[in-house]
Amino acid sequence: MNHEDRMDRMRLAWLKIVLDRMASCTREDCRIRAKARDLLDLKRSRGLVSEDHAQRWKTLLEMDADELRRALLAPGAQGRELRHAHLFAGVFPPKEQNRIMRDIRKKFGSGAQGPG
Repeated sequence: MNHEDRMDRMRLAWLKIVLDRMASCTREDCRIRAKARDLLDLKRSRGLVSEDHAQRWKTLLEMDADELRRALLAPGAQGRELRHAHLFAGVFPPKEQNRIMRDIRKKFGSGAQGPG
């Protein structure tokens, strides 16, 4: 497996955990979405994302959990593009995020990057 495929599989694993949490707990769903919206607003204010990208993510974050899951986990180039630039890094407390990433790295290899 090449590096890009491994990184996409790691992103998929991360997003599945995020999406499972969103689907299983309305309160956490709102907190996760709020953090993602805050990150999007920050990136927009600093000119780090294009307006097209920002609008696309605004739409995604308004989707219900099942629609969002289908979009982010979709096979092919479009799903991979969304996973590559997702807004869910940092949605969990640091200790929990580190534990999750350790588990993911064990499963898919030693990729040193975080959930982004």
